[in-house]
Amino acid sequence: MSTRSESQPPERAARNESRFREHNERIEAHNAAHHWVDPPFADWVCECARGDCALPVQLTIAEYESVRSEPTRFLVLPSEEHVDAEFERVVERYERYWVVEKVGRAGDVSEELDARTDD
Repeated sequence: MSTRSESQPPERAARNESRFREHNERIEAHNAAHHWVDPPFADWVCECARGDCALPVQLTIAEYESVRSEPTRFLVLPSEEHVDAEFERVVERYERYWVVEKVGRAGDVSEELDARTDD
């Protein structure tokens, strides 16, 4: 069940998450070049559908690439507040982050907006 106070159309939810994913794509090279700890946890931006969220989430490059291997999957903070059950479901839960998968129309829009997906 969604804990968000306002519902949004699936297209808007997918576009919000895709915008944060695009940001994470731009900073991936920077994150890969720095090794703060072993294993190196880089700061990524929560890719939840909330337009006002840009909270940091720590993942390794390999963890990030695993999430990105599916165009309908996004990384979010490990909290129900960052999941909109109307358009997505949690498919993986870790201590530092969760992976959500967009479903229905939101999933279709996520695939369309994924820069890594071939046309």
